Amino acid sequence: MVILLKKIQNFLIGILLGAGAILPGVSSGVLCVILGLYDKLINSLFGLFKNFKKNFSFLFPIFLGGILGVFLFGNILKALFERFPTQTSFCFIGLILGSIPVLIKKVNTEHSFKLRYLLFAFAAFIVGCFLVYLESKLNLSQTQNSFSISFLVLSGFLMSIGVVFPGVSNTLILMCMRCVSYLSSKYCNSSI
Repeated sequence: MVILLKKIQNFLIGILLGAGAILPGVSSGVLCVILGLYDKLINSLFGLFKNFKKNFSFLFPIFLGGILGVFLFGNILKALFERFPTQTSFCFIGLILGSIPVLIKKVNTEHSFKLRYLLFAFAAFIVGCFLVYLESKLNLSQTQNSFSISFLVLSGFLMSIGVVFPGVSNTLILMCMRCVSYLSSKYCNSSI
């Protein structure tokens, strides 16, 4: 019974991580840190074949929940952005800002604070702002792109970085990949 409840809990966590994968600015990696699951998830992924049965049993419910979370929250997100675009955007800003104290607390318990950490955070913030600015200036919502299967595989691989690195938004990675495709087709006369 305890094992079944643990699998259900992991499935629900997977739904939350799937939602984090598609919500703009929300990182699945940050959600893993907040839930205290990050180290176990990374160890299970990298040690999958060392103890396959145990690691697969842990990862499979999370994977299934993640797929359901993407589809479930994708439809909800679409409806919210159609009906309440401003309120939904500010809700995401609140989610992002609300996760900062948890990350700071975790860093302070594992490492002592150093001033250079603020420089790293500021540099990452500037890069993120530039990427969002670039996406808005290219007006990608009005372009029609067809993507090759290799480009989609590459996008999926890069999107998985959002789970491995806390703070990296999967949605932002996909927006950047669309920027790369747009720039390549416009200036290189070839599609990715």
